[in-house]
Amino acid sequence: MKCGFCEHEFAEEEGKKGCGGCPGGCHSIHCPRCNYKNPIEPQFFKTIRSIFSHNTDK
Repeated sequence: MKCGFCEHEFAEEEGKKGCGGCPGGCHSIHCPRCNYKNPIEPQFFKTIRSIFSHNTDK
């Protein structure tokens, strides 16, 4: 995923999930570089991205 603030590209596993500071629970992934709160990407978009990334590998 790409941070919406600093544009750092990182894997979702690298980001911090569930910061504990959001009312109702955190449903975002925080950038490991700048700690910006990025929304979790829906599975639909992940699937589309993987389809297109496989096509560009050829």
